Amino acid sequence: MNLERNTHFINLDNLVSISRGNSDRMLKYLNQFQELIPERLQQLKKALNQDDRRQIRQILHKMSPQLQFFGIQDIITPIQRLEFEYETIPFIELEALGNDIIYKLEGATKEVSQIIETHFE
Repeated sequence: MNLERNTHFINLDNLVSISRGNSDRMLKYLNQFQELIPERLQQLKKALNQDDRRQIRQILHKMSPQLQFFGIQDIITPIQRLEFEYETIPFIELEALGNDIIYKLEGATKEVSQIIETHFE
């Protein structure tokens, strides 16, 4: 399957490579993303609003492998920073990094939905 590669938030090369171009596998991974990430995104928003640094770290840690798998653009460095500096980072920086991650994840979620609609329905 030839997926369009003009996405803004995700890089599909890893998905295509790991699934070996198998449409069923690609759809399976896209559906998993669509099931897991929005829920964790809501948890992240709640933890940020409550300034729950430990919860922010745990949520990001759970999401990290899937985000790397989908090649979410420019998200790994902010996640790693929040994972390792969650106790000491000033709140204003934590909030800015968290909001940037949320923006990228919301965009990635929309792109995954569009890819499913365009190529699999």
